[in-house]
Amino acid sequence: MSDSTASPAEDRARRLGFGLVVAVALAVRGVELWELSDTPLLQFVLGDAKNYVAWGLEIAAGDWLGQETFYQAPLYPYFLGSLFSLFGEDMFAVRVFQLFVGAASCGFLSLAGSHFFGRKTGIVAGLMLAFYAPASYADLMLQKSVLDIFFVCLSLWLLSLSAMRASARACFGLGLALGTMTLSRENAMVFPLVLVPWLMLRRDLDLRQRRSFAALFLCGITLVLLPVAIRNFAVGGEFHLTTSQFGHNFYIGNNPAADGTYAPLIVGRGDPRIERLDAIELAESALGKQLTPSEVSGFYAERALQYIKDDPLDWLALMLRKVALVFTAVEMVDTEDQYTHAESSLLLYLTGLIFHFGVLAPLAALGLIISWPRRETLLPLYGLFVIYTGTLVVFYVFARYRLPLVPFLVLFAAFATVMGRDYLAVASGTSIARSTLAGALVAVFCNWPIADKLHMRSVTHYNLGNELYGVGRTAEAIAEYRIATRLDPGNAFATHNLGAVMAGQGDLEAAVAQYRKALVINPNYVQAHFNLARSMHEFGDAAGAIQHFDIGLRIEPRHASVHNELGELHLAREEWSKARDCFEAALRMQPDFGEAQKNLTRARALLQGN
Repeated sequence: MSDSTASPAEDRARRLGFGLVVAVALAVRGVELWELSDTPLLQFVLGDAKNYVAWGLEIAAGDWLGQETFYQAPLYPYFLGSLFSLFGEDMFAVRVFQLFVGAASCGFLSLAGSHFFGRKTGIVAGLMLAFYAPASYADLMLQKSVLDIFFVCLSLWLLSLSAMRASARACFGLGLALGTMTLSRENAMVFPLVLVPWLMLRRDLDLRQRRSFAALFLCGITLVLLPVAIRNFAVGGEFHLTTSQFGHNFYIGNNPAADGTYAPLIVGRGDPRIERLDAIELAESALGKQLTPSEVSGFYAERALQYIKDDPLDWLALMLRKVALVFTAVEMVDTEDQYTHAESSLLLYLTGLIFHFGVLAPLAALGLIISWPRRETLLPLYGLFVIYTGTLVVFYVFARYRLPLVPFLVLFAAFATVMGRDYLAVASGTSIARSTLAGALVAVFCNWPIADKLHMRSVTHYNLGNELYGVGRTAEAIAEYRIATRLDPGNAFATHNLGAVMAGQGDLEAAVAQYRKALVINPNYVQAHFNLARSMHEFGDAAGAIQHFDIGLRIEPRHASVHNELGELHLAREEWSKARDCFEAALRMQPDFGEAQKNLTRARALLQGN
């Protein structure tokens, strides 16, 4: 029932349910923040969050327009910039504010559930999201997931109003909400592909209403995205509704080396700002000319499509793997993971142990079956869930990327929880057996061991070690690297960085051993080749150093300083022509490289003298 037809008692009960859900969600998130507040995990800003914070500080300092086409989704940095303007550079204050945003998400989901399925289901849905560990964890992190979840839940509430009784206000508000979400999660741009046909084909509306409501919905989206497109054109000379990285992301998810998760264009260079520069440089180097952001994106999209065309069976296997990753019970790590944080939060540990994706998805499958008689009303939920899942499979999978799917699943899981007993009382034995079998198959599929939690934890400890080393806490950094390599002996990055710290402490023998281990894990790890070469040079093994410099530069030649280092080694061995070639290569990449120019002059003089 929509708000416009609800009785005062029903409205009051709904508001009370909303308040209860928000209060519980706020309490859960508050306890988890309190438990984690004194840990190094919240003392440092890791991965993408570091870029968001830096961007937010630039905005708070007055640079609200920016200097170039958006490469990353802008909503969260502007959210941070607004909070920094109010509270200063206070990360704890940001996290506290996000607790309220996350609690509001649970409240809006409860309202959506009450309209789609009834008040009890709505309250259960809100409480499920309140206690769902990946959601509460995401609300504590300096990541845009907190806004993704909020706008999904807000949109579901507005959608529920439109589904019960469409109104101009609800449709326009839904457009505003989804348009804003697109500025945080670009693949939300596919949602109108479901909602516009749904509005236009509704049998409870006449043709004029259908057109009017669809137009208002699109108007709401346009009102949000058009200013961003104009801004991108003003600073970058091209229209982009949100960002210019479609092609890069499409290629990362669809290339011969892809495994369904994220991997930077160059190994070890996943920082967004560095990745953007790498993407431009690689594309321009391949095509031999300067490129606009659209042309860079097009270059990578074309390469991805070529891979699909050349090896369709391999690509199909990759797609199937990504489907499995979307539905695995394990939360796929990006920079920091839920499981490591749960080591310091009892509540996060318990909620993650009891209620995780591997429990949620089978419950949702049962709810889908039980609610099938309502399918006409629930049709937009099916469509939005399927099309968003498709965007994950087309690109690549992270826990925080699939999180927007969770509110959809929670609604159906809550309905199964509330109505399960009634269903068992009236359903036939055959129907119950089929439902049980379907739920069991989903449970097996989601809980099949396709991903490793130990690897997720290893990545977090590795990234924490990097931050600790960066502020001079070397002993703690070494401890984190050792934890990372113990949890996942295949973590080449942690193995390499442990060696780099040892080299910095003068233990070259141990450093060489770590570099060699890293190269056994990943023979194409360029930085490990370079650092191994430097350590071998210090040991007096010039031939071995040259060998590893050569290998690294064959894999990734765009290192002017390394070409110069290699040239100096050749100079020391009186290999004048090889030295000259190295210095010339360095200067081709960096024409203003003064040291390489001096070395080249010296090498040429030596060649002439001999």
